[in-house]
Amino acid sequence: MKPASLKTFKKKVSIKQSNELTEAAYYLPLQAKRVLWLCLMQAYFSEASEDMENDVLPLFSVSVSDYVRYFNVSTAVASRDVKAGVKALGESTVTFYPRDGEFEQVTRPWLSEAGMKRGRGSWQLEFNYKVIPFLVGLSSQFTTYSLYDCGQLNSVKVIRLYESLCQFRSTGTWITDHEWLCERFMLPGSQKANKAEMKRTFLEPAIRKINEKTPLRVSYRALEDGRFLFSVMDRPLPAA
Repeated sequence: MKPASLKTFKKKVSIKQSNELTEAAYYLPLQAKRVLWLCLMQAYFSEASEDMENDVLPLFSVSVSDYVRYFNVSTAVASRDVKAGVKALGESTVTFYPRDGEFEQVTRPWLSEAGMKRGRGSWQLEFNYKVIPFLVGLSSQFTTYSLYDCGQLNSVKVIRLYESLCQFRSTGTWITDHEWLCERFMLPGSQKANKAEMKRTFLEPAIRKINEKTPLRVSYRALEDGRFLFSVMDRPLPAA
C-alpha cells in the first residue's frame, strides 16, 4: 500500500546513491540527470529511513536557483533545463535487477507526480513509492560522491560510468564485461555489436574525461576472458 503522508527534505551537497540505482538500467538526458541529483542530495539517509519505516513518503523540491548555483548556468537556461528535466524524468522508466525474489528484472516509472509551484521557480516531485527505497538509502550498500565532482561532466553516459567507478574506490578494482556496460548504460547498437568500437568511441574517451575532470584516476585493461578490469584510485587533494 502506498504511504499517505508526505515529507519534504532539506538540501545537502553530497550525493548518496544506492548501489542498486547505480547498477540499474536507464537513460536520462543531462537535464533530467541533474534534476535527479538535486533530489538525491536532499535525502538524509537516517532521517529518510526512519520516515519510510513510519510510512512517510518524502517529497523533493527542485528550484531554478539551485540549478543555477550548482551547474553554473544563467537563470533562463536553468528555468528551461529544470522544466525539460522534470518532463523527461516523468516520462522515463528505470530497470532494476534484484538479487533476490521472483523477478530477474523490474521496470518502474520514476515519478508519480510533478508539480510546478506557482510563481516560485520551483518544482515539487513525488517519486514512485517503489523507487523511493533506492533513492533514500534504505539499502545497506550505497555510493557517496560530490555534486561538484560529477557536475564537471556533461555527458550522461560518462556520468553513469563515473558513478559506477565510484563504488570501487575502496577496493580499487572493478571487473565487468561489454554486455553489462551496454545494457546498463543503454549504449547504441553499433557499440553493442562491436566491442572495439565501444572501447574507441565510449570507454576510452570517457575515462580520459573522468581523469581530467574528477578526483578519480582510472585505467583499464582487457582480461583473457574478454572482461574489463578497471583500476580506480582517488587522487590526493592538492596541498593548501
